[in-house]
Formats: sequence, C-alpha cells, structure tokens
Amino acid sequence: MSDLEARARKIFPNVLGHYTWLTIDRGEGSWLITTDGKRVLDLTCGIAVTVVGHAHPRVVKAVTDQASRLMHISAGVAKYESNVALAETLATLTPTGLDAIVFGNSGAEAVEAAIKLTRQATGREAIIVFRGGFHGRTTGAATLTTSKSAYRRGYGALLPEVYVAPFPYPLACAVPGAHDAEACAAHCLAELDAMLEHEVPPEHVAAIFIEPVLGEGGYVAAPASFLRALRVLATRIGALLVFDEIQTGLGRTGAWFAGQKLGVTPDVMTLAKALGGGLPLGAVVAPRELMAKWRTGTHGSTFGGNPVSCACGLATIQVLRDEGLVARSEMLGQLMVEELTPLRSHPRLREVRWIGAMVAAEFDDKAVSKTATAAALERGVLVITCGFHDQVVRFIPALNIGEEDLRKGMRVFVEAVKTAQVPAPA
Repeated sequence: MSDLEARARKIFPNVLGHYTWLTIDRGEGSWLITTDGKRVLDLTCGIAVTVVGHAHPRVVKAVTDQASRLMHISAGVAKYESNVALAETLATLTPTGLDAIVFGNSGAEAVEAAIKLTRQATGREAIIVFRGGFHGRTTGAATLTTSKSAYRRGYGALLPEVYVAPFPYPLACAVPGAHDAEACAAHCLAELDAMLEHEVPPEHVAAIFIEPVLGEGGYVAAPASFLRALRVLATRIGALLVFDEIQTGLGRTGAWFAGQKLGVTPDVMTLAKALGGGLPLGAVVAPRELMAKWRTGTHGSTFGGNPVSCACGLATIQVLRDEGLVARSEMLGQLMVEELTPLRSHPRLREVRWIGAMVAAEFDDKAVSKTATAAALERGVLVITCGFHDQVVRFIPALNIGEEDLRKGMRVFVEAVKTAQVPAPA
C-alpha cells in the first residue's frame, strides 16, 4: 500500500465507493501516471469527463489564462466573458429551439434544476422515470435514480410523486423468451400506458425524464422508436420530455447529443461531465419561452458557471469541433467492437453493444467483469463496470485517443477476460 493510499483510507469514510485505489500523480492525453511512475491507459475518462484527454494543451492554456484574470465571481453578482461565451457556443450545438441555459456545478445539480423547472413551469408535480436510469445522488436526483436500489438504502422517503416505468433493455426485460429491442420497447410502452391508466393521471405529469442511453444502468441505448413514442406521449398529455445527456452529451455518441443522433428533440436537456472538460460544470438547457416560466430567484448557484470551469468547457468544445472528434467517436466505437470480437464465443459473455464511443461488454455475472477489470489494471489498462449488478464493463476512451493505444488497451482487456480464473455460475 502506498503512503497516499494509506492516508486516503485513514481520512475518507467508507461511504465513498472506489473502483480502484490507484494513486495518480498526473495525466497526459489518454495516460495516467501513478505516484510510483507506472503508466496506465485510461479508458474511463474520469467517467466520461475528460473527453479530449488529460491536460490537452489548449484546455490547459484556457484554464491558466482564465485563472490568472478572474478565478471566481458568482454569475448572479456580475457577468464575465467565459460564462456568456460558453452559453452562446453551447446554444449553437443544442437541438433547434433549446436556446436558454442555466449553469450549475454537476450533473446531479442539473437534474435537481430540471425537476424544479418542469414542476414550476407546468404547475404539476408527478415525474415519470425509467428503471435502470441514473440521475445523481442528491435527494431529488436519487429519487429519480433506479440503476441500483443501494443508492437509496437507509434514506427513507425521498421526493413524492415519482413513478418508475420499465426501460427497453431486452436482456433485463420481464417478458419471457428472447426478443429484440423493438419488441421490448412495445412492452415498455404498454406498461407506461397502464401506469397512466392505473397509477398517475396524465394531467398530473410534469415531466418524463429519461437517459437516451442508460449510463450507470449498463450502456443500453433506447430504440429511436421508443423515444419518438415518448415525444408524442409527452406532447399529448402536456408533460415535458427531459433527456438526461449528462453522460451521452458533447460528442460521445457520434453526435453532439444523443437526441440528435436518434432524431428526437426533448423539451429540456441536462448536461455535465464532458461539458466542463475536467472541471465541475453542469447545465440545464431549454427553450427561452419555457425558461421564462421559471420564476426569478427560485433557483440559483454560487459556483454554477464559474469563470475557470466555463473557460475549460469552452476550450474543450473548440477542440472537439476543430479536431473533428464528434464524428471520430463512430470510428472509435467500431474499433472497440472489432477488438472485442474474440470474446464473442466466450461462454460468460452475454452481449456487446455500442453507440458511438460508448461500448459495453455484458457478462452473466459481476464475478467475471470485476475479475477482468482487475486483471486488465494489473496489465496497465483502466476500465470500470456499470450495470444493475456491475456485470457490464464499459469503455469510455477520450475521443482523441491514438488508434494504436486504443487497440492495445482493448486487446489487453480481451486477454484479461480469457485468462481470468472465475468460478462457474451457480
């Protein structure tokens, strides 16, 4: 155990979960360098945050330049260039009509803001979410989060009027027998109709929140037909459709936002992770006329849209655009799926799925995924799990990762799976 790990274990409580106890000195591109000098290939991006890698020169320059001029003044107290410029730039990328932005500090805070906006703007209270979604761990966001029941263990009652519908995830569908995503989606829509018939009146529903691609829930993309049906439903009942694009946004899926790739425009989007390029930043985005219904002073943030975070986010977007990295995510996804081909016949692999540069390998038990990720780390490659039972390994490389590095990392993982000593399933 390193000295840094020992100090960390002594001072931090057990409530903080850990994928690893790596002790990091610095990051360079897609590589992490530990305190003892070991180089580790990072295929996690700080959980989809460092989308242009660690310490990109343009991002570092933007951060240091901004820090030397103005490190903080609350956006509610004064105006400053990086805050306005990032909002203006973001509005050129978001779906048509989503042209007003409120910044916060994180994804959870963006979700909390979206809950408040949708309830206040509609005058309704009920919110529909989908099983397997992850929206954060603050009180309101945790109420919407259903990827693991552990996230709400021991907390008692959270927000009222939140209803959970099934997400079209064929491998986790209650319908018996093998079936495809479209059949699963049809079943889920029927269950949603039943919910509106028996559990919550349609006229009570303020918003329908969904991740277009489940993040912590397993990297499962909803069929476009399902999202289109939700769009029609929300419009019909007068509810607002909210896309949580915290993990999918800023180029990860092969478009700036997953909704654009899947051809569906929500009423509200929540953003974070890659938005700040490595610094804390979240946002809720909606049409100006909808935002006008959010009463002045009923929401705010001391640090939301901090000058340095905004400068970092703006530089990150510029790198993504100038280096063509949004389109490149498709190539990266294809490459990763190609390199996972040798595992197709593995008896413990259930499925490989992908959308853009979000790739998942689902196994039949977390014993396989956890053993494989540990073995990969021993070989110098960092990957992490997700899924209801941590049975899924997710691959989240920086969008500017070198092709040779990515192939090497994927081959290391494949070898780790093949050589892992895992007990047979019970």
